Amino acid sequence: MGVEDGEDMNGIRGDQIRVGVIGAGERGVYVLGARAVELREETGIIIRVLCDTNADRAVEGAAFLKDLYRRSGLDVSIDVETDFRRVVARDDVDSIFVTTYTSEHRAPTEAALAAGKQVYLDKPMATTLEDAEAMMAAERETGRPLIMGFTRRYEHSWRTALELVRAGEIGELQTILLRSVIPYARYLQRWHRLQERSGGALNDKVSHYFDALNWIAGSRATSLMAMGGRSSVFAPDPTAPKRCRECDRDCPFRALPGPNRRELGIVYRLDPDYRKQEHGIFSRRSWTGAEAEDAQIDNCVYSPDSDIVDHAVVNIGYENGIKAALFWNIFGPSAEDEETLELVGSSGRLRLTRDTGEIDLVSDYGASHRTIDARGPHFESSHFGADVELLHTVRRHFAGEKPIAGTADGYESLRMVEATQRAVDAGGMLVRLAD
Repeated sequence: MGVEDGEDMNGIRGDQIRVGVIGAGERGVYVLGARAVELREETGIIIRVLCDTNADRAVEGAAFLKDLYRRSGLDVSIDVETDFRRVVARDDVDSIFVTTYTSEHRAPTEAALAAGKQVYLDKPMATTLEDAEAMMAAERETGRPLIMGFTRRYEHSWRTALELVRAGEIGELQTILLRSVIPYARYLQRWHRLQERSGGALNDKVSHYFDALNWIAGSRATSLMAMGGRSSVFAPDPTAPKRCRECDRDCPFRALPGPNRRELGIVYRLDPDYRKQEHGIFSRRSWTGAEAEDAQIDNCVYSPDSDIVDHAVVNIGYENGIKAALFWNIFGPSAEDEETLELVGSSGRLRLTRDTGEIDLVSDYGASHRTIDARGPHFESSHFGADVELLHTVRRHFAGEKPIAGTADGYESLRMVEATQRAVDAGGMLVRLAD
């Protein structure tokens, strides 16, 4: 595996990490890809090829990234592929970003490792423990550690919170509460709506939370209790039209206007991330004109064929005695306190509000109370600056630095997701993770 030196045909100087992105969707192209273009001089990361089984999506993504490069004064050639095997076999690709559907992570990851490439694997790790174990085995066999994309570990505010705890500001950590009340109806409108494809919203979103809880606790979960399911908010309605574009009902979760409304365009009234979508990703033809169900973006949230849960309450016990609780749903209103983290220690407590980057800290048994601005220099960028730090981490990882989050972390998170799903399916029960 080599790094290209000097000046290449695109006029970019310095050491380069030449990347092939497998999975040309929102995460791979319009988030990580766009950040890579912005940070090209700092990181040396350059996108060489996009791969997706949906050829239209890959072509659109390549055109988007080429335009970003052009605006920055570079004429970059980005190839398009539909078979990941051709991408990992290329000599002009050093690193592979795997950003496919979660159920498709295993094959390109194994192939990339076998080909001697550095691999960034987007969270969650997989939809099954079997696939996760196979990727860990490939990692051991090749001696090439994967880097996992759990964004909370890369966010300045979360790191600051953990630094304060480790500095003893709240005494010895005792309990953790992570509250997530988010407007993510899109989990029922896109490919995440099918358990087999994504592992459900529990896997796609809560995997983040379980990893963050494990990271903060600094220990391994031993037991877990959970209740949850599908709420009445998204109660299945067999009479509802299958897609938003076919519907003229007044619905707060509409993804696309109906036939008698405005021209095609994204609304997502309850989702601020999508209201402020900078690149108009989902107005592109590969999304608006998609016929394959898992490529569509406007499936009805009330469709009876979706099989994922939309809320859960989870209690977790750790080997070191710390207790954690997760309060989560995807039908919350748009608000500044959609996601909060509260850490209680023996002599104080810390509360982080993710959307504002503000930490409220009470220490010395209540004698001290202060507010800390923990936003960091890239707070206005995607994932509150996490993706900027993530790409810098990819650069350092390429040079030999140990990943901030790796396969062991991905596996532990998936193990807890599976235990939660098992508890929810049983109507609420205790699951011992050793089982």
